[in-house]
Amino acid sequence: MRNQGEFTLPGEILGVIEEFTPGEGCYERDGELRASTAGKVFYDMINRRSNVIPMKRTLILRLKKAKYVYGVVSGVKEDYAVVSIASIEERFISPSLTGYLHVSQVSQRHVKNLRDAVRLSDVVRARPISFTQPLQLTMRGKDLGVVVASCSICGNPMVKEDEEHLKCPRCGNVETRKIGPYAVRGNGSQGRQEI
Repeated sequence: MRNQGEFTLPGEILGVIEEFTPGEGCYERDGELRASTAGKVFYDMINRRSNVIPMKRTLILRLKKAKYVYGVVSGVKEDYAVVSIASIEERFISPSLTGYLHVSQVSQRHVKNLRDAVRLSDVVRARPISFTQPLQLTMRGKDLGVVVASCSICGNPMVKEDEEHLKCPRCGNVETRKIGPYAVRGNGSQGRQEI
């Protein structure tokens, strides 16, 4: 039997019919209550029901309270980017959620081309502004933006040069991004970085 709040998978035993009746996300087979969906176990002690709150609903509740999410840019067009969200604040999620970043939500200033703010495989810190799939994201705000980027020429991690530019310590390439709390800093020696 699973404890209150524990994660469960479909088919796992949650209790017996003598103790609880099947509620949301549960079914009864041969006198045993089993989970019909992946999620968190919730026992309604007043009504004596066994429930499983689906993981998707749990994630949406966590997203509504979240100040930011982390994700990897998996596609970039002229006016929007697709982001694979891998973490809500500091907690990793699996499977990842799909986010959508429109060019109008990148910065307070006008951004003509989204590739001047984010590029493929950048790790971004963003805030969800909608809670239906795909999640709409914003990077407006000083604490939001690209946190890790690779050089588009050689693939080396880039270091922060100033508030809008990243530089590759290997090949010297300079690229523009909407930079957030950037994680990779140069330490003064060519080709070495600190994270």
